[in-house]
Amino acid sequence: MKRSFAHTVASFFAFFCVLFIPFPFNITTIQVSITDFIFGKLIGATSSTVFGKTLSDTRVYSDMISMYILVLLLFIFAILVSVLLLRIKKWQLYRERVVSIFYSLFFYYLALQLLKYGVDKIFKNQFYLPEPNILYTPLGRVDKDLLYWSSMGTSHFYNVFLGSLEMLAALFILIKRTRLVGLVMSLAILLNVVAVNFGFDISVKLYSLFLLFLTVYLLIPYCSRLYQLFSEKPVSLKPLFVTVMIKKRVFLSAFLKWLALGLICAEVFYPFFKSGNFNGDTAKKPYLHGAYEVKQMIAGTDTLAIERLPLKRFFIHKDSYMIFQDQDDRMQDYKLSYDKEKGIFVLTDYEFKQTAIWFHYRQADSILTLKYFSNGNDQEISGKAVDWRKLTVLQKGFHWTVDGR
Repeated sequence: MKRSFAHTVASFFAFFCVLFIPFPFNITTIQVSITDFIFGKLIGATSSTVFGKTLSDTRVYSDMISMYILVLLLFIFAILVSVLLLRIKKWQLYRERVVSIFYSLFFYYLALQLLKYGVDKIFKNQFYLPEPNILYTPLGRVDKDLLYWSSMGTSHFYNVFLGSLEMLAALFILIKRTRLVGLVMSLAILLNVVAVNFGFDISVKLYSLFLLFLTVYLLIPYCSRLYQLFSEKPVSLKPLFVTVMIKKRVFLSAFLKWLALGLICAEVFYPFFKSGNFNGDTAKKPYLHGAYEVKQMIAGTDTLAIERLPLKRFFIHKDSYMIFQDQDDRMQDYKLSYDKEKGIFVLTDYEFKQTAIWFHYRQADSILTLKYFSNGNDQEISGKAVDWRKLTVLQKGFHWTVDGR
């Protein structure tokens, strides 16, 4: 009885997490709004009343306080639902059927996540090529999570290798005959993902733990098979779950399966077909994207000597940011928008203050000049574009021997 109750709680907890933990889907973004509509006020009240923390925004995003509270609430609701169902006599008649439906849903959901992350790696949409500002930041100043992300982004081969394993695990899970192999692969992959997220302080800890929990949950019915496999006993091939669809509904069952597969493929591949780009490293970048070495600064009528230049470099980031690097390697970033026709950059700081900058790019010598008004004077910065793609870390190379470099 206790085992049955714990399994019911785990089943409903996993089901609620699939429904309400917002994931950045490509086909729809309604999940965030639904979760906020149902749980937003409760999350805010729980945070302030129980934990004494007032949240300015109750929307749920990765590893925010709101997400931890949401998972806690979903676990409590799973217990309450399980207790209520115990009081319903007919629940035991339908329990196996409901659990079987949950299992089917969870298989498709886990396969979707593995396939999506696998394809994102292969097409360099997850671990993308490091931006110039990161490449010119001293190693000791880079946060561990960004360091890991950047290192992964430098190797296309490893992205393809790791992404292929995730795709293979997803495909094995979708095929009933190879499902056990896929779940074992998923367990190994997600154990590594969780270790990386904790070891490098990457902010997907809670969600990766949930995917690991889901994998373990789906593996539990296979424990006897795994035991037989490792104990060299004959492996039973009997079906593990009650079949939900009876023979008269074979067509409906097949339709739902193909619909699920179609939605998974649409979710995974839609952004790539929409953009027409299947390699994030070659995706279209903002105008004048790159790194610029500061060669001259003029304040009013005073041209600063090289040794007095407060800035070392400035960068135009692929996500439309302008970043300035001072002589102590500190970075200051601004949201960037521009009017190419008028030759104006508009920089917005974190207090939403905007600064207009007139720019001129000289193609002949790759000099980008910025002019703006500050501290009662006209200011001018001239920077020369540097070929950051020639940096050592971005060079392709492979050596069988140490002394063959």
